[in-house]
Amino acid sequence: MAFNNILSEFSSSNYPAMGYRFKVTFNGIGDNSSCPFQSVSMISVSNKSTLISDGGDNTREYKLPTKNKYKDAKLVRGLMSNNLSLLQWLENLGVDSSGRLKTLIVVIELLNTNNLNQLITIEKWSLYDCFPTSFLLGEMNSQKSAVVLETITLAYSKYERESVGGILNYY
Repeated sequence: MAFNNILSEFSSSNYPAMGYRFKVTFNGIGDNSSCPFQSVSMISVSNKSTLISDGGDNTREYKLPTKNKYKDAKLVRGLMSNNLSLLQWLENLGVDSSGRLKTLIVVIELLNTNNLNQLITIEKWSLYDCFPTSFLLGEMNSQKSAVVLETITLAYSKYERESVGGILNYY
């Protein structure tokens, strides 16, 4: 019943969702707790099309979609060392101590507040078969008072988007 109230509250809203409240969870490493990130970007799916000629009609060609292609996700955060197992997984680019690639499910939740000022999830993206393709440690400069940033690029095989109204992709 509470979920229906959330659904009616956000589906009737005339305002777009704000992107500054979110959490990222790496399922399968450590205690599955969420990690703070400054930004998450590049989650996308695309495909190309192939042209098929019509058998007897030389004036037409049909376009048919090919395989889906997922762009690598980019996550940026301040240097953190509180989750050692996650940090080890990231810096080893997903390879464990036995030399095998360990993939995870990464869940990104977009949050908002309800009428009672409680944080609730309004959108959720589950990235499947994730592994890091790059790990970049940002600049350290004695002339600036700035946070050292880590930039992580994650490859994934597919994602599912779940909205307040339900799962949006059906495959």
